Amino acid sequence: MAAVLKKRALAEYSTQVLEQQPPVKKLKCLVKLSALTTGATLSLINTISGRKTPNEIVQILLQILEQLQFQDSDISNILTKLSEHFKLQSDSTVKILIFSVLSAIGSSDETSEDNVYKIVEEIFILMKEVKSQKIKTSGLKTLLALGKRMNHDMALHLKLTNYAKKTLGDYRPNITCESLEVIGELMPVKIPQDSLEIHSEMLKLIGSYTQHYNAKTRSNAFNTMVRLHDRGIRLNPAVYLDVCSVINDDNEMVREAALNVISVLGNYYPEERIKGSNGEEMARMSDEAFENICNFMTDISYRIRTQAAKLLGSFLSVSTNVLLKTLDQTLMSNLRRKRTSIERVWECLAKGTAMMSALSTKDTPQEMLDAQQVSLVSTGASGAYLHGLEDEFLEVRIATISSMCSLATRHSEFAVIAMEFLVDMFNDEIEEVRLIAIESLVKLSYASGLRDDQVEIILAVIEDSSSVVREGLHNIFASFELLNQEGLMMCTNRLIESLKKYPEDKKSIWNCMKNLGLRHPTLTLALVPELLAIHPMFETPEPNVEEPSYVSVLILVFNAASKCNSIISLLEDKTIKHYSYLRDIMPHLVPSLQLGGRLSISQVELRSTESDSPKSLELLESLINQVSVVKGSTKVKISLLETFYHNLIRLAQLDQSVNGTAELSALYMHSQLLLNKVLNNNNKTFYSNAVSTHQANNVRTNISQLLQNTLKMQYLFVGLSVQELASIKQFKLKVIALLLVYIVNATNQSARALSHYFLTQLEDTIKYISEHDLQLEAFTSVVFKELSQLEESKPGIVAKLLLPILQSSEPTPPPKPNTNIKMCKVVINRPQGGPDTTHKLSAGLILPIPLNAELYSLQTDSLSLLRLKIKYPDQQTHLIMPPRNHLRLVNLSNESYYLLDTNALISHRSEWSEACFVELSLAFDLTETEGALAHVLPPTQPCIVDLCKPVKLKVHPKPVRRGM
Repeated sequence: MAAVLKKRALAEYSTQVLEQQPPVKKLKCLVKLSALTTGATLSLINTISGRKTPNEIVQILLQILEQLQFQDSDISNILTKLSEHFKLQSDSTVKILIFSVLSAIGSSDETSEDNVYKIVEEIFILMKEVKSQKIKTSGLKTLLALGKRMNHDMALHLKLTNYAKKTLGDYRPNITCESLEVIGELMPVKIPQDSLEIHSEMLKLIGSYTQHYNAKTRSNAFNTMVRLHDRGIRLNPAVYLDVCSVINDDNEMVREAALNVISVLGNYYPEERIKGSNGEEMARMSDEAFENICNFMTDISYRIRTQAAKLLGSFLSVSTNVLLKTLDQTLMSNLRRKRTSIERVWECLAKGTAMMSALSTKDTPQEMLDAQQVSLVSTGASGAYLHGLEDEFLEVRIATISSMCSLATRHSEFAVIAMEFLVDMFNDEIEEVRLIAIESLVKLSYASGLRDDQVEIILAVIEDSSSVVREGLHNIFASFELLNQEGLMMCTNRLIESLKKYPEDKKSIWNCMKNLGLRHPTLTLALVPELLAIHPMFETPEPNVEEPSYVSVLILVFNAASKCNSIISLLEDKTIKHYSYLRDIMPHLVPSLQLGGRLSISQVELRSTESDSPKSLELLESLINQVSVVKGSTKVKISLLETFYHNLIRLAQLDQSVNGTAELSALYMHSQLLLNKVLNNNNKTFYSNAVSTHQANNVRTNISQLLQNTLKMQYLFVGLSVQELASIKQFKLKVIALLLVYIVNATNQSARALSHYFLTQLEDTIKYISEHDLQLEAFTSVVFKELSQLEESKPGIVAKLLLPILQSSEPTPPPKPNTNIKMCKVVINRPQGGPDTTHKLSAGLILPIPLNAELYSLQTDSLSLLRLKIKYPDQQTHLIMPPRNHLRLVNLSNESYYLLDTNALISHRSEWSEACFVELSLAFDLTETEGALAHVLPPTQPCIVDLCKPVKLKVHPKPVRRGM
């Protein structure tokens, strides 16, 4: 069957290719239907009549839900029979499942709108006789699902909401809650202007249920109000006072829902004037709602405290004076405006009371009030964020920090004070809290600089065990300005000490030093003699330019010199020499300086090559063009490819700006050379099994290397254009065709799966090329034409057809240069490897080896392919998927990469007589994506693509020590 489908698909393509006018017709995937026919649902429903017990009927209904197959014309019969069974059955489970079946049928795309209306009407009829709470709730859920299915029919939605309005009067809470949900989801938003009172009446009705005796009903009423507001039916600001009257409900769900309503009103009507909570004066609704939510920062439930902290961050229009109270430890009564004695007397007279003795006989000034004698019930906004930062639950602390950060980005005065408390959070015992505090502080770098005491607090945790925390602290110093020389010098020294302890932080610290220099040129000017150990009288020894700590200082000084030319005059000749060296090996960290005549002639010549990137691109383009236009025999082209291949390898090493595209071109040319080497073999070893073992192994190795190169081009390079990807796909077809010919003619393996894979790849490649209106290469066009004429697609026939086409094919030029192309590369920072250190373990036990690696140009889609590759001396290879949370994205000012920080688990069952090397590396496992190529050339593994050179660790498993 598969061969017939392939033949049919290829025949369709061939007709279009021969005409060359209409685009290639897209294939329609023919999928076999399941064993059930389209009328299987109706047949199963018919079998219900013969069942006697409810359990048997339940099993049939569950089977219908799992295997729903019906036609739209069957729905009338299905609906009639299900209605009959609903009326006949008394078991509630059966009736609930019948509603579920109706919901599934009505929600299906195969059901027409007319039939959906019929199902809704039938449910209305069935619900009239329903008394059970569970069944009625299930019916309402079914109506809700059908209403969502008909999301464009406002008339049906109005009908459903009117029905739900009637069921609201039911005394049973579950029915009331479900009715509220139907109203919240289906209440029509766009109605005629003369019918707008429907909205207000409905909101008033829902508001009455916020006083319901059942807590779940009260909670659902608040949630329905929020849902209607989100959909466009705006709440009246007068509702605010009603919500505040029940905000101190005993039930946690009700308080949580009421908080959402207050937040919605405060954010949507920020300037609305309402009476304050103290009943004394009018206040902005945004401020009043903010203070009300602040009261819940001390709620007994940590979920409420967390939600309150999150909601506070959404009040972007809150007044600054109210916001500042959240970080003030002063009592709320002392912050409130104190009324005069005249105002208090007037208030008592207005209330018609003669209890004047209740008033104070003297008007105590606010400054003389004793805070200890004030009885407080609610503190309002006062100290709200302080309560959150000191909360015992990390969820509350994290939400509080995030909320403070979102408000601080809008209020600079608040940001300055918030920085003080965020710095204190660096000492939190939970790493996640420290990270959130660090990220939030970086966002506030615009507000103010760091004082010396704040720098000391940050530096106290600079040697944290977590690399993520250390990197975050580096970002803080890279983002903030320091206020004096002492702070800069203290920061520089501690960063250098940290670098010595954690060498893997080298890139992060160097980037931090770069930004420190750019931000503090004048402070650095005064510190240059101390930083570089410049003596006014004596010449000091020349430091090692390869020492990371010395490089850190130079990066700081050189970047400061780019902003302050006076620093250049202080630099010694040896420092200028080091500048020239560092500028060439790390131009992204060391800026270009105007040194005048202080460079030697050789250094000037070396510096003049900095702008050679355009020349490198021109050279690369000329090489590719020469390959494209060369004429002559195949031997001439192969000779030219060999020359260009070595030139491209050298060019990729010299210029990083064209490294990616040069690597791709070199890999493409190397693959062409290998392909020609196999095809032009005089012994014809790739299509004959009458050869020596040595010759067969050579061919096998070359084909395996070809597969590796092809998969590298497809999976290791990012930024490929459509044209470049099409060229790689067509070259991959050549390699698979060569492999198929080799497997059929030179081995005894079955080639059926490989032949099917080749045809599938050909089909996908043609479809991809036709969709993007590209030109087919000669090889692909001929193979396409010849295969479309085959009556059978057996491996032997396909291989016989491919052999002469492969032998007559000519090398194709590599894709045109594209500077957007980057190659995925891995740098392993730890472990270093080598013969000096031997890792000992007991046989059968596990030895964890800390692994720290940087992955550049890694696509997000490729993360699932990443594996730790461990190769033992007995040639066993273990592939281990690293945990996803051990891989994180690092964003620096000039680049971004993934950092893998995990443990490689090494183990072996038996002891070794001596220590041997275990190879540790990272690789892509393409076994699942390229399954047909995984086991065609054992023992090679072409689908395991290495990303870096392995690190060799000396390991010695010893016998287990037995107890006495």
